[in-house]
Amino acid sequence: MPDDGAIEGASGGGVFRRILGLQARLLLITALVLGICLGAVGWFQNNSFKASVRAGAEEQLRAVTYGLLNAADDEANELVFGNELGEPRLAQPDSGLYAYVERARDGVVWRSPSIVVSAGDIGEQSPLGRRPAPGEFVFEVANTTPSRFVMAYTVIWEDLDGAELTFWVLVDRAPFRAQVLEFRRKTTIGLMSVAIGFVVIQLAAVRWGLAPVRRMASRLRSLEAGRRSDIGDDYPRELSGLARNLNRFIAYEKANRDRYRRAMDDLAHSLKTPLAVMKNAMREINGSSASVMNDQVERMETTVTHQLSRAAAVRTVMPAEAVPVSPVAARISRALERAYAEKAVDLELVDAPLAVRVDERDLLEMLGNVIENAFKYTKKRVRISARGANGTVAILIEDDGNGIAPVDRRRVLRRGARADTESAGHGIGLAVALELAEVYQGTLELGDSELGGALIRLELPGRDRP
Repeated sequence: MPDDGAIEGASGGGVFRRILGLQARLLLITALVLGICLGAVGWFQNNSFKASVRAGAEEQLRAVTYGLLNAADDEANELVFGNELGEPRLAQPDSGLYAYVERARDGVVWRSPSIVVSAGDIGEQSPLGRRPAPGEFVFEVANTTPSRFVMAYTVIWEDLDGAELTFWVLVDRAPFRAQVLEFRRKTTIGLMSVAIGFVVIQLAAVRWGLAPVRRMASRLRSLEAGRRSDIGDDYPRELSGLARNLNRFIAYEKANRDRYRRAMDDLAHSLKTPLAVMKNAMREINGSSASVMNDQVERMETTVTHQLSRAAAVRTVMPAEAVPVSPVAARISRALERAYAEKAVDLELVDAPLAVRVDERDLLEMLGNVIENAFKYTKKRVRISARGANGTVAILIEDDGNGIAPVDRRRVLRRGARADTESAGHGIGLAVALELAEVYQGTLELGDSELGGALIRLELPGRDRP
């Protein structure tokens, strides 16, 4: 059984996979592979250049050593050098190139003029800690400060009674380091430029390659919002099968929905007349049985209406056409003004150019229930207004009645529950309106009106009316 840590890890990975889109994944993989490859290339080039710089320094010091050997001579059992040392920097103080000759058992017998000033300590101790064997060239990094390359060569000088002479040539490493750093800087800039250029090209290629996927996603959103009836068929070969199957599924769902709604309409029509006949017949029967039967007939009629409303509202996408709110509200209000003529309701209908993306029959059902609720419980005034924000339309129905207590607001939204048991009704009007609103991802809330009574806020997906 997996532990909590494994479950959390799987959940976190799932969230990460959902957040990271196809384009981001392809670019991330490209960046990782490109970074590894270019990093390896940069590392290889840097090491190769460092090796070549070191080899160049070795060749330079070897050439200086040969020049000193050619310039050296012996006079009166002493080693002397002419004015030409083979390398002009050896004659320049602090030039960065230094040389001296060490004789076994006698110490240093000659120093180049370049050692005169700040490099005067050169020759006091061996830069390598050892002397090479006769005929051996040794090239290493000297154990001196500042850091230097050193070339050492030991030769047996026959004219000096076979003395062993070691020629030491040293050069500051700073110029060679500067070469390596400059090469590294230029290589980094070059590789970064290549990486950025490649990523930009890859981004353009990925966006072009995924354009059909984005087009399909956009059309699916439009389909969900009700602005399209299918997703089209202008897709590449890899997506054409998926698009074709989706279009078939959409058409199949639409046909099923239409067929189901027609069946519901037929059912409503076939039940309406028998229920009316039974209701009229109950009036000719007296006694408690007639009252019970009449209540049951009314209950059947209400239940059929409620269930048909719910069934008719089930749909997979939003309607393509937006329905203006104000004309529908005005139409319902005029009918209710006649029905409640004895109240002489003072109706305030605020006209707003707003429309909601719901089926017109469902809007009539929802507004009919909530506006009738206001007319039923008002004392004198009813106000209907609408306002739009963030892609939704809030329809506000207010009255100046007794209102609904906060403790009862959640309960009266349940089917069959009523806060007022004196008025006629079955307590399902607000429940039907709420269920229809939820089908469209809307809400229905109860509150206190500025008029003193109840406030019903019906919020639905909307679009500003052109």
